[in-house]
Amino acid sequence: MAELEQYVWAYKEAHFRDDRAAARREWRAYRRARPPRWQETDGFWMTSATMYELVQLAATFDDLDLAIDDLLDCYPFIDTRDVEEDNTRRTISRTFVSMCIVMLERESSIDHPREVELHNAMRDAADRITGVLMEQHHNGFRRIAEIRALHRARVAIARTRWSATVAFDGLPPVSSTRTFGRRSSATDDPPDLPPVADLDPWLALALADAAIATAEMHDDTGPLDELIRRLDRDGFCPGLIHLLRGRRQVVTGDLPAAVRELKRCSQASDRLSRRLQPQALATVGLLLTRIDPDDLDEGIAWCRAGRQAGVRWWRRTTAADAGLARLLLRRALRPGAPPAEKRADVREAVRLIRRRCRHWRCYDADDRLLLQEALAARDALTGSPGNEHRHRAWRDSVNAPWSTAARARLAVAWAEWAVGAGNSEYAAEAYQQLVDLASQDAVARYGARAKQRVLAAAQEYAEEAGYWLARTGRYRDAVLALETGRAIGLTEVIGRDNDAVSDHLHAAGRADLADEYRRATEDFDERTRHSSAGLRRSWTCLRDVARRVAVVTGADPLAIAVTYEAITAETGDGALVYLAAAKAGGYALVVAARHDPQYVDLPKLDRATVAGLVGEVLPGTEAATGLTRFAIMDGKPARAREILPLGRTKNDPMSEALRVLWNDGMRDLVLLSARGRIVTLVPVGLLNLLPLHAAGEPGTPGDERTEWRHVGQFSAIRYAPNARGLRRCRDTARELVGREQTLLVIDVPDGYGVHPGGHLRYVTRETTEVTRRWTGKPTSPSHACTWEEFRTAAAEHTVWHLACHGSAEPGSILDSRLYFADRQVTLEELRHTLVPSRRRLAVLSACQTNISGSALPNEGIGLPSALIQIGFAGVIATAWSVDDLATTYLMTAFYHLWCQEGHEPAVALNHAQHWLRTATRADLTALLTDIDPPGGFDECPYADPRHWAAFAYTGA
Repeated sequence: MAELEQYVWAYKEAHFRDDRAAARREWRAYRRARPPRWQETDGFWMTSATMYELVQLAATFDDLDLAIDDLLDCYPFIDTRDVEEDNTRRTISRTFVSMCIVMLERESSIDHPREVELHNAMRDAADRITGVLMEQHHNGFRRIAEIRALHRARVAIARTRWSATVAFDGLPPVSSTRTFGRRSSATDDPPDLPPVADLDPWLALALADAAIATAEMHDDTGPLDELIRRLDRDGFCPGLIHLLRGRRQVVTGDLPAAVRELKRCSQASDRLSRRLQPQALATVGLLLTRIDPDDLDEGIAWCRAGRQAGVRWWRRTTAADAGLARLLLRRALRPGAPPAEKRADVREAVRLIRRRCRHWRCYDADDRLLLQEALAARDALTGSPGNEHRHRAWRDSVNAPWSTAARARLAVAWAEWAVGAGNSEYAAEAYQQLVDLASQDAVARYGARAKQRVLAAAQEYAEEAGYWLARTGRYRDAVLALETGRAIGLTEVIGRDNDAVSDHLHAAGRADLADEYRRATEDFDERTRHSSAGLRRSWTCLRDVARRVAVVTGADPLAIAVTYEAITAETGDGALVYLAAAKAGGYALVVAARHDPQYVDLPKLDRATVAGLVGEVLPGTEAATGLTRFAIMDGKPARAREILPLGRTKNDPMSEALRVLWNDGMRDLVLLSARGRIVTLVPVGLLNLLPLHAAGEPGTPGDERTEWRHVGQFSAIRYAPNARGLRRCRDTARELVGREQTLLVIDVPDGYGVHPGGHLRYVTRETTEVTRRWTGKPTSPSHACTWEEFRTAAAEHTVWHLACHGSAEPGSILDSRLYFADRQVTLEELRHTLVPSRRRLAVLSACQTNISGSALPNEGIGLPSALIQIGFAGVIATAWSVDDLATTYLMTAFYHLWCQEGHEPAVALNHAQHWLRTATRADLTALLTDIDPPGGFDECPYADPRHWAAFAYTGA
């Protein structure tokens, strides 16, 4: 032991001398001094003690290679048998896990060639001794996860900020910089082009900036096209025309064409074109780095040329300076660059951007953003301990009176800096601001593509904000972040169409304003639904009326702000459970009353794990029908709505995913934290793509030891897009109480375009049984229903029941479809065709109707959200392909429980599923006497969750 210790001291002294080569020689000498096959000797624990000291020193000095190699050499010899009783094995196993934690806690271990190998070895050993691990080990696992989460978050934000889809962010404005005052930032309202007969150069430049701002923010190139047409008609400044055409190409995504136009601008020789050379050349440089990130040096050269074209002895600041500073910072932060070059680039960037941000100059939000990034880079390179000061500076920058879009860009940069600083408090505050501003930014845009671009970039923000806010003890703020970032598009629509606005205006004696607001919302909704001309003017009119409404009511009807009290108000009949999968781990927040929410840690359901589950269970293609499918039977696709009732499936990814969800989080959540007659799940992010209500393990009905292994055994589960969506559904349900409900029930045994093998044998019987148990206004089913028949009758009924084929396209969710007798109807067409109205329930008895789009999982775009948006209080839909006969039994039981016994729809569905799960052959025969059910007399042929758990309830 003493002999080995001398190598530990020698290794430490070599590092103190900054002699890494000598340190490595000492480590290798330590290896030679260890006994041969030391891992198998009785002195293993003594040798490992000195090795632990070396590993700690290696982590301190970021000398990881040899330490990781030694740990992986030891891993096969870690004996975890009887660790509860054998003290030596327990100590050695714990020490091994501790050494792995010491290594993996270092940020320098991220992306190490053997990082994954070491992490897997640590997890395997830890899983084998989980019962004897200490709190320090669990804390270490959390620190490892959070360090990697922060790193991945920073990489993801940087990748988004520098992607080609937002190439227009940070491009220099067209107009020259004014000397005094602050440049007026683009507002959230699109400006109109004034009808000017003769444009002077300065007005033309101002109009150009306004038109570009509208194109970039709202994806509306109409004003820009009009300006280009007017300038081209009048032969006004060829350089400006080329510049505007180039900026238009940037908005549409054709960056090479934009570069060509901008180069033509830089070659124009008239006076105004020469003044535009700094902007044009800098824009070329910035775009070249977007096209190919490796062209940084060339991009910097173009920006320097732009600065050279604009600098004069009396003017040291040019329009190219910000672009040059941006690229210099990016080059300085590239890994592998020599330290001296990094410092020189950062010093130049700081000098350039500080000149632009002097208090007498008119700098904008992008200048302020660059200044903060440049100063943060300088602090990082010089080792200045100024994180608290820098954090306050970021906060002040974001809270300055810029436009919403500009503040959102600042918040993204702030979040990137905060996660890089590695401080959970900083990350929590930055992400909280980012979620709020990203949602406001999306709502402030009227163009569909512009909204989608913002929402796509913000998909991970809510989960990360909730995680870091919860980690810092701000549980209410964590709930608000998840609520704010979830289903922004749906929240915007239901908030805009809220009847309470009209009620408040009538109560204030402003019926005229209520009518004006109603007409403005109807006009905007109609133009949005059909993408018609005049959308910009309609949006401007709606915002103007909304501002006047806010003066009267005290609340902007277009705002989507929410309070914690508004969320707790929706917990009257059961808890609201927000679930999210952040990069560092999964978690749940249970809101059950007016006190703080309960935080439930689900460390195994991190974002990477959930993404893997989603990748396993998203639909493939079913050969028999040409539809997509989930179910796999004996390694082959099952027929649509035709799953064999007995036996276990083989190679079934859905069953495995449900078991993982149950064992890794949902079990403890429902057993310990979320119980009640009804529990409402609000899954955020990727968890929205998984059928959480079906999580569980197959068990034997009636067996106390195995039966209670399913989420639905403990509570009736329902989904909600968010608390505000649930309130809208409840308001609709209350409004319909006391009114006679009317049922539209249709079936389509042979959908249009479906292979003959996809014939649905029992849907006609299903709709017949549904109408028999209906207690509202008498009705009869529409067999082999066409789209035209359904569309004509739909507006007259408050309950819809559709028994037909369905298919989902998660990657292109608006192409998901229902199959009528005469045609296939996509979700996109359903959204644009069906007339909004207050309705009680839609039952989509078709395959895969509860699947959301994978491109924007936080938005929950799918059939349930579309039907809630057009006025339904509740929707029943399926998470995978369902069995035809089992569905007939289930729907018959559901309508009996709902209509004849008076249960709420969510509870009725839960009871019907439990009945089908435990129903014997005799029970099934008693329900439908003329059908011969499968299985033996005492068997429960539909016990497997794939037969009954697919159906989920969304709404109130």
